[in-house]
Amino acid sequence: MNAQAQTAVMSPTIALFGLFGCNNLGNEATLAATLHALRQRLPDVHLVLVSDPPPPEAAIPAPPRHLVHDPLPVAPWVARVRPYRFQAWVRPLAVLLSEPFRAHIAKSQARGIDQLLIAGTGIADDFYQGPFDVPIDLLRWCQAVRRVGGKVRFLSVGAGPVSHWLSVRWFRQALRAADYRSYREVSSHRFALQVGIDAKDDPVLPDMVFSLPVADYLARRPLQWPPQVIGLGVMAYRGWNVDDASGEQIYATYLAKLTRLARTLLSKGYHLRLLTGARGSDPATVTDLLATLSADERTRVTANPIQSYQDVLAEIAATDLVIATRFHNVLKALLLERPVISIEYGHKNTDLMRDMGWLDYCHTVETFDPDAVLAQVDQLAALPEAPVAGIRARVAEYRQQLERQYDRIVQVKQHNDKREAS
Repeated sequence: MNAQAQTAVMSPTIALFGLFGCNNLGNEATLAATLHALRQRLPDVHLVLVSDPPPPEAAIPAPPRHLVHDPLPVAPWVARVRPYRFQAWVRPLAVLLSEPFRAHIAKSQARGIDQLLIAGTGIADDFYQGPFDVPIDLLRWCQAVRRVGGKVRFLSVGAGPVSHWLSVRWFRQALRAADYRSYREVSSHRFALQVGIDAKDDPVLPDMVFSLPVADYLARRPLQWPPQVIGLGVMAYRGWNVDDASGEQIYATYLAKLTRLARTLLSKGYHLRLLTGARGSDPATVTDLLATLSADERTRVTANPIQSYQDVLAEIAATDLVIATRFHNVLKALLLERPVISIEYGHKNTDLMRDMGWLDYCHTVETFDPDAVLAQVDQLAALPEAPVAGIRARVAEYRQQLERQYDRIVQVKQHNDKREAS
C-alpha cells in the first residue's frame, strides 16, 4: 500500500449537513455530540460542515471547515424585484432555472468527501420553511456526494410532518440516496414509509444528543427531593406554518398559560429557572413572561442569558424538575436525569416520552390545561423520592445504542477505504 493510500485509510473526509447556525441550540448540541464521537474514533478525520450559516465558534470547539447549503443564492436578487408581490413566484422560478449550476458547484465542492452524514435534528420536516429551503438543499448535497463516489448516511434523524408536495418529493429523493438511514422516533420512521421509502429494515435509534458527555453537569448539583427548583421552558411558539394573525393568537394563549403556571408555582414556594432553546426568538418570550409577573415574583425567578447548548445543560443541572416545550429541553432534562413534563408542539416529544415511560406527562402546546400540569407537579412532588431510576437506566441504554451506531459508521468507512486502497 503506498503512502497516499495509507493517508486515505487513516484520514477520511466526513461532511456533516445540517441547520447548525440558525440559533437553534438543540441543533448545536447535535453537532457537538457527533463531532465528539467522530473525533474519538477517528482522531485524524477531516471534517467539513455544510451549514447556512455556520454555528458560532464559541458554541462548537474547533469548528471544522465550512461550506454553505446553497452555493448560488438567489434571494439577494429576488429582493430587488418590484412590485413586492411578484417575489413569491419569482424566487421558485429563479431557483429552478439556476439549479443545474448550483448542482454543478455542489458536486465540485463535494470532491474528496468520503461520507455525508445528516446527523439528527428535525432535518426532514418543513417547520417554518418551504421546499426551496432545506428540502432542495439537502437533496442537492446528497446527490452531489453520491456522484463523486461518497456515501450518504442519515443518523437518528427526525422526519415529518411535511405540508408541501415538493418538499415531500425532495425529502423522499434525499432519503432514497442514502446508504444508511436511522430515525430518532417511530413517527419519523412511519413518515418515511408513508412517502415511499423502503424503510422497513431501517432502525429507530435515540436522538444523537443522548451521546453527549454530561458527567460534569450531573456532578454540579445533586437533585433535591421534594423539588425546590423547577425549570420552566419557554418558546416563541406561534403555530406550525400558520398565517401571522393566527400565530399571534396562538402565542398570546401560550404565554397566558405559561404565566398561570409560573405564578402558581411561585405561590407554592418553588424557585423558577427559565429555559430557552433558541438564541434569536425565545429570549423575547422570557421578557414577555417576566413582564406579567410582579416585582416580588420576579425575585424568585432566574432568567440567565442562554447562548449555547452548554448554557442549557448548566441551567437544567440547577433544577429538580422541568416543564418544557422545546424537544431538546425535554431531552436534556432526561439526559440529566430530571423528571420532566412535556408541553409539546410535535410528535417527537410524545415518542420520546412514551419510550421513556413518561407518556402520562405529555401535553399538547395549543390545548394544554395549566391546572392539569400543576396537578402533575404536585403528584410528583408527593413521591418519597425522585422518580429517576427508570430515566437513568433508559439514558444509559440510549447511549449504548448510539455508541454502536457510531462504531458501525466508522467500521463501514474503514472497510470501504481499505478495499479501495488495496
